[in-house]
Formats: sequence, structure tokens, C-alpha cells
Amino acid sequence: MDFSRWGQPSGEWLAFAAANPAVLANSDDVPPLTLQKIANGMRSAVAGNLSRATGLSQLVAKRDYVVPTRDGQSITVRCYRPVLLKDRPLPGYVYFHGGGFIFGSLDTELFNCSWLAYSLSIAIVHVCYRPTPQFGGLTAWHDALDGFEWIATHGGTLGIDVSPGLVVGGISAGGSLTACVVQSELRRARDGGAPSRVRGQVLGIPNLIHGDAFPYELFADREKTSMEQCADAAVITKDRMRLFRDLLGRDFDPANRTWSPGLASEDELRGAPKTAFLIAGWDPLRDEGLLYAQKLKNAGVRTKVHIFPGLPHAFNAFTQLPSHLRWNEVLLDCVRWAAADEDGWIVEVPPMLPSATGAAGAAQSLPESATADASKIANSL
Repeated sequence: MDFSRWGQPSGEWLAFAAANPAVLANSDDVPPLTLQKIANGMRSAVAGNLSRATGLSQLVAKRDYVVPTRDGQSITVRCYRPVLLKDRPLPGYVYFHGGGFIFGSLDTELFNCSWLAYSLSIAIVHVCYRPTPQFGGLTAWHDALDGFEWIATHGGTLGIDVSPGLVVGGISAGGSLTACVVQSELRRARDGGAPSRVRGQVLGIPNLIHGDAFPYELFADREKTSMEQCADAAVITKDRMRLFRDLLGRDFDPANRTWSPGLASEDELRGAPKTAFLIAGWDPLRDEGLLYAQKLKNAGVRTKVHIFPGLPHAFNAFTQLPSHLRWNEVLLDCVRWAAADEDGWIVEVPPMLPSATGAAGAAQSLPESATADASKIANSL
């Protein structure tokens, strides 16, 4: 295999980087807890401002639930529902945030989850797993499994119709947790004879293989693998990935399927739900995502793969990039596709978000038209 043709920085990115050098400054010399506090604070502030400016804070209701974990502690899951759909049972999307297992909180995902819930007329349930360096080892993966189990058995509490199955999705580190949950559910269905409770998964720039277990032997040339070709890429370098990885601890087998769901064999993946991928070309994680997509396809699983050539990990966070908007369009389509019973793409256009200047007036004028649009989209999921 060789996916290196997508790994050269694009003109779009080079122009952005030249115009915004301060945005891309390296901060790896900052202590992890300090870095976590700064990053989460900034992300939370941006999410809150966007939610208010777009009117989503009034259009999407959120509620927190405490979920017990296997170690006797607890985590919080936050459910987002469009206000206009009231108590109607909705399709459910279980969401795991990204951030190298160190960044991300309930509030950092406020805008993203509200936007998805409103645009697709579904319920988003964000599982806020515990981060490093406060918690290491398999804590995040166990939290993901415990969170999913609680959601799957509390559909009535959440106002979610779980009968057709849930869609599960995650970004970056959240992609690892998503794949872990889906594979666990696949084993449960296979061993116990019960139907899987997952109908589809969406993996955005996923981290699927521990760096110490990367299968270089499966690729045509070690130097052309994304781990080497993109070792010094913007946003996430190979060294920064190692820094984040070390915060998880070292007392484990990196090839374990929990740590590295991307190493699952094709036989292990047979019967998996359909899977959509969003992959960045200039990203050390590129090849593990594409390798996993190829394995799923070979195992007979329906797959959708979207590649953004020459763009780095988490490029979608930079709103000045034209490809930021394309990422959003693709993400919405991927979630729709993962939730649909039929083949192909659903073509409904999501409701327009109100503008920052007319948010209040838009919110008052939406009910009739937005309810019709929302009903049409929800019925198609």
C-alpha cells in the first residue's frame, strides 16, 4: 500500500500558514496540565461564543446525565436535542471528542454538538471520557464503553429511538474510542447472538493504531508511510503524538485491540456496521485510517472515504480555510449516510443556521418552516 500521493502540503494550507504564523506556534514545552487548561479554556470560549452568535443556544436544548463507570467513579454525558422537535423520539448519535486524550471537555464541544443536532434533527449524546494526565491507561476506552452501554439502555430517558441502532462517531482520539465501541458491540453480537446496537460509525481523522505497533511492513516503503512522510506536519507531528501517547502510560501491549482497533483482522471485522471516514492527507494518522477503511471494505463492510489532500490533522478547526466548509458538508453527509437504511446519500438540505446579527428574530420566525424541514430530515434517517 502507498497513500503518499496525498501527503504533500496543499497550496491552500501553505497560504494559510504563511498568513497566520502565530496560530501554528508550538507549545509542547508547556506542562501538560497547564496546556490542558489553556486549550480547554480557549476551545470552550469559542464554542460558547459561536453558540450564542448563531442562536443555537436558544434552538438546541442540552441536559447532563451522570453515568457510573466500572471503577466505581462516574462520568457525564450531555444530550443535545433541537427545541422545535420537543419530546419526539429522535435518532441517536453517540459522539466522542478529539484532543489527544488530554484536551476536550463538555463545554469545548458545545457548538459542534449543537450544530449537528440542529442541522440533522437528531439527538447528539456526547460522552465526556476522563482525560490524561489525570487518568491514564485504558480509562478513556473503558469510559467510552460504559458511556455507550448507558446510552443504549436509557433511550427512553434521553428521548432517543434506539430500536434501529445508534450511530457512533468521533474525531481523532475519539475515533479510537468509536472503533473500540463498535468492535466491542460486534463481538457482543457475534458471541451472544444478539443484534448489534450500532447501525453506523463515522471516523474523522481517526487515531486507530498505537504508534509503537504501526504495521510498516504492510506498506510499500517505510519512508512513504504517513508516520514518516508527515512526521513534521503542521498541528500534529510524530513527536507530539508520542508526547500525548506517553501520558497514557507504558504498561501495556501496544498491539492490543483496545489500544489499537485498527489492527483488527478482516475476519474480526466481518459484520461491522457501515463506516464513513474523513481523512487528512498531510497527517501522521492518515495511513491508519485508510488501512482500516481497506480492511473493512475487504471484509464486506460498506464504506465511504473522503480524503482532503495536503491538509494537516484537525485542519477543520481553522475557519479561514475554504476546506473548513467542505469538511462540515461532508461530516453532515457522513452522519446522514451512516444513519440511513438505504444505500446512497440523503439529499435533504439541512435548515439554514440563523446569522449572528439576526439570531433573535430568526429564532422567532423559525417554528413553522423549521419544523417542516426537521420533520422531513428526521423521517429520512
